[in-house]
Amino acid sequence: MRYHCSSCHLAFDAAEEPGECPRCHVEAGLELQVGVPLAVKLFGALLACVITASVVGGVLGRLVAG
Repeated sequence: MRYHCSSCHLAFDAAEEPGECPRCHVEAGLELQVGVPLAVKLFGALLACVITASVVGGVLGRLVAG
């Protein structure tokens, strides 16, 4: 499993739950690192669609008006 230290921001692999960070030796603040949450992925997709629509609308508006 991959863990992330919230103190020194080191990402490291461990077979079981580690007792401390290998770099800074802090015992608290070790978090299991997971992938990007679904809500963040959906927000990114929505943001990409909005930016694309605004760029396409701006280009088409200039072509039609000009």
